[in-house]
Amino acid sequence: MKKILHIVGNRPQFIKLAVLYKELVKEKKIIQKIIHTGQHYSANMSDIFFSELNIPLPDVNFNIQNSSPHIFIGNAAEALYNYFLDEKDAVVFTYGDTNTTLAAAVAAKRCGLRLVHFEAGVRTYDNSMPEETNRVLTDRLADVNYCCTQRNFQTMKGEGYGGTIGSELVLTGDLMLDAFLQIEPSGKNITNHKKYIVCTIHREGNLLNKQHLTDIVAALNKIHTSTPVITPIHPHTNKRLVEYGLMPTFDLLEPLGYADMKTLLMGAEYVITDSGGTSREAYFLQKKSLVVMDSPFWPEIMEVGCSIQTSADSTLILENLRKLHLLKSDFSTAIFGTGTAAENIRKHLTVYLAK
Repeated sequence: MKKILHIVGNRPQFIKLAVLYKELVKEKKIIQKIIHTGQHYSANMSDIFFSELNIPLPDVNFNIQNSSPHIFIGNAAEALYNYFLDEKDAVVFTYGDTNTTLAAAVAAKRCGLRLVHFEAGVRTYDNSMPEETNRVLTDRLADVNYCCTQRNFQTMKGEGYGGTIGSELVLTGDLMLDAFLQIEPSGKNITNHKKYIVCTIHREGNLLNKQHLTDIVAALNKIHTSTPVITPIHPHTNKRLVEYGLMPTFDLLEPLGYADMKTLLMGAEYVITDSGGTSREAYFLQKKSLVVMDSPFWPEIMEVGCSIQTSADSTLILENLRKLHLLKSDFSTAIFGTGTAAENIRKHLTVYLAK
């Protein structure tokens, strides 16, 4: 029997885990364990996804509170290292670019375990972003790197992966697209507005800079006077709104589960976000999006005219939102594959684990 240890800690990782876990169940010679660091620890940011996505509760939850990043990474790496010591022949499977991802990568290699990284090759070339550090280091440590898009794959090849860097490189498509195609919307009445814009803001670069968040809130308040803005609020975002004394007049919701969020996005006119996950979900739903990041994760979406990048400046946000309706968008490009990422990973893993 071969053992896969899925290391997760936040909402996007739970979603990717859900589709892959169910696919790997088909392989009778693979044992799966779910290890939760506790990075997202509140019920509406963690527990709801395990029940909603119908995946087993974690085998282990370290309940490490998401404190300052360096403390969290250190604590998570230590906890995972000690756990991995008893899992001699396991393969560690990491997702994305979170602090959980990096902690797992470091701990796995310190223990001599094989490391697999899904969502490899994403690059913003902005080293001020914690996510950039996390993903570049995890890519470099991984024995296998799975890429969502052709751009990611070519980026990795250009950096020497699959060649001078011995990591195995595989283009799989995106587990987020698998999840989108498999998980039905809830159909609940999330909002009474008939025409609205959905917004999600949680990126550290927008939260820790008071002026950035002030400008974003000012722009959203202005937009809300003509088109309702609906914002499921991340706990970290809410904390900063209170700390900075900002007063949103747009609609705030508690964090939503996947099916409810899909329902909300389906009815939106546009999407404003700084989330790599939400920008992809907008693309899957053929919704034009405004990405509030200086260096977006998915420039592929912009290249086909389905999104516009903007800095966190109220004037620019308003100007670029007005430009969205002028975009000649092509949503037909299979940027993220065809919804078979989990199957592609399963087929590759069965060969890889036999080595």
